[in-house]
Amino acid sequence: MSQARCTLGIPGLDCPNEIETLRQALAEEPGIAGLSFDLIHATLTVDYDPERTSPERLAAAIVKRSGLRAAPIGTPEPAAAWWSRSERLVLTAGSGTALAAAYLAAYAAPALGIDSSLAHRLSLMGFGLAIAIGGMGLFPRAARNALQLRMDIDVLMSLAVIGAVCLGEWDEAATVAFLYGLSELLESLSLERARRSVRALLEVAPTMAERINEDGQVTTTPASAITRGDRVLVRSGDVIPVDGVVTKGRSSVDEKTITGESIPAPREAGDFVHAGTVNGEGTLEVRADGPVGDSVVARVIDQVRSARAGRAAIERRITRFAAIYTPIVVGVSLVVMIGPLLGTILTSGWTALDAALVRDWVNRGLVVLVISCPCALVIATPVAIVCGLAAAARRGILIRGGEFLEQVGRLSAIAFDKTGTLTAGRPDVVEVVCAAGAGDQDRLLSIAAALGDRGGHVLGKAIARHARDRALAVPVADDYQAIPGLGALGRVEDVEYHLGSHRYIDQIGMCEPDFHDELHKAEDSVGSAVAVSASSGPLGFIRLADRPRPEAAGVLSELQSLGLRTVMLTGDNQRTAAAMARELGLSEERSGLMPADKVRAIAEIDAHHGPTGMVGDGVNDAPALAAAKVSIALGGVSSGAALESADIVLLADDLGRLPWLVRHSRKVLARIRQNIAIALTIKAAVLVAALFGMANLWMAVASDVGTSVLVVFNALRLLRQADA
Repeated sequence: MSQARCTLGIPGLDCPNEIETLRQALAEEPGIAGLSFDLIHATLTVDYDPERTSPERLAAAIVKRSGLRAAPIGTPEPAAAWWSRSERLVLTAGSGTALAAAYLAAYAAPALGIDSSLAHRLSLMGFGLAIAIGGMGLFPRAARNALQLRMDIDVLMSLAVIGAVCLGEWDEAATVAFLYGLSELLESLSLERARRSVRALLEVAPTMAERINEDGQVTTTPASAITRGDRVLVRSGDVIPVDGVVTKGRSSVDEKTITGESIPAPREAGDFVHAGTVNGEGTLEVRADGPVGDSVVARVIDQVRSARAGRAAIERRITRFAAIYTPIVVGVSLVVMIGPLLGTILTSGWTALDAALVRDWVNRGLVVLVISCPCALVIATPVAIVCGLAAAARRGILIRGGEFLEQVGRLSAIAFDKTGTLTAGRPDVVEVVCAAGAGDQDRLLSIAAALGDRGGHVLGKAIARHARDRALAVPVADDYQAIPGLGALGRVEDVEYHLGSHRYIDQIGMCEPDFHDELHKAEDSVGSAVAVSASSGPLGFIRLADRPRPEAAGVLSELQSLGLRTVMLTGDNQRTAAAMARELGLSEERSGLMPADKVRAIAEIDAHHGPTGMVGDGVNDAPALAAAKVSIALGGVSSGAALESADIVLLADDLGRLPWLVRHSRKVLARIRQNIAIALTIKAAVLVAALFGMANLWMAVASDVGTSVLVVFNALRLLRQADA
């Protein structure tokens, strides 16, 4: 089927319970291929067949069958009515007021001189009113879910309230109704805080811009109205509204929102600037590269939002666990209610049953029923994941989904491409050696530059650049043919020449013994020796060296201190690779690798040392990047290709972000485990207390409320790491 994707905004999507409600609402809709939910942004993403359904039809089905509001993102939506915005607060306040009045009548009547029978009636009225108000949202949802045979938290809480009323425990029933409303309110408020925090970290692009018209006049216009080629005035202290090139002015620009780099970068005419970055002390005139929707910051925001569509593996495991956990605990609840009573009947007969015994065990069973709610357990993971994604984006690290954030924390080894990753990516000619009787260096450089000009290899381009820097004439090469991973050949002035590695010259039989020895010695030095040969014999070689990135050695050392094995994968010869590995302090290097060899190397490292990631430039070594558990690209802030292809992009093109990412991922996993441990420990404690008659219904609800709020705020601590 043809497939499309839409995102629906679901106001009030605060609880995993509502996710199941939405699944049920769309269960019978035709043409749906997949659903994914984002509690942080309160959205539902639907993959669907556009020939069988539409976003508007999906939204209408949700409204009709779930009672929740829904509208496609980007569709103008009328402002929510006062009641829909304030319903939870009003009902919780009303239920709490009625509950307080009931307790006041029940326990303060003698002090107030109120007759005890009147006080009893007043307290029952108050408890009843608290139940009615607190259940206005709860009972209709529970009835709808029960009819669909779905045992969710609404059904469980309703059964607990009804059971307490049947037992004559009006005060407990009213307290449960109030505390459940309070829990929903607190959960909503805590998630709203998370939403505000994430929005503050990511949504940094301005909404307005100052456009310079043809007559030189400046007009204020929406940033979305700016098009490619428009001139924009950016005053000191303003946020730059679009990606573009500086045409006038000089200033420093704070690019922290894009790259995570705290030191402002100098910018002047000819330099590129990005939307969402902050202009410093000067005034700039910028020629827009396109609308704000096409800017890097807009793509980053979209990527972080869409990252929630791919759930982390740990999140999927917790959801599956919760699906098993809830019916088991419901079963335990029934056993607690009925088991001791059956035991009493079997051992002592029906006469041994009395109202107090039945009330006691049914009450204990209801407490177990209440704590079977898995909300805190399920919400523990997605909030931590999205906070982790947002914090990483604030540091200039774009992660395509929670599964990749999780995977980084589980890596045992990281493999690195050499050129452009561990090195600066700009090799320079450091030595030119002619073979005996083969001519002079200028002629050798000219021929090599002619072939290098025709290809796209970085070494060939560097040779051509060096020749032109020396003002040499570079002839045109005809019949050019690249030999991937080895070299190239072509005709210069009707003579066929070959340019490539020592192995290539050997394979084609153009490496004489003396020349072979010279090349062999050159390979002991740092760099790459590129040989030039013709049918008449070798002409010589050119040695190029690509210096390591300044931060590379420190980054590799830090990764090793974190317990990671660092491996360099390169097509260079063994001696050159070994020299670079020694200089940088790598755990291991593998040399002479073709693209397919790098894929096999990743598989071998993974098999021997554990999950392996790959760091490259986001364009080269695509097979190896695809084979790794996680592909990490040094994309640079202007690399749209890297944004689209890699699992993770270091936007600042800085390896120094990598150790922070590993530590951050491990902290996210640790925070998830903490949240799961908190949820399970508190629930286990209340369960044990309930079995021994030491917990009542309101304690169970209070523990569930506290746990949900606690795990959300524990996850929010991850946002502090954005500036740590």
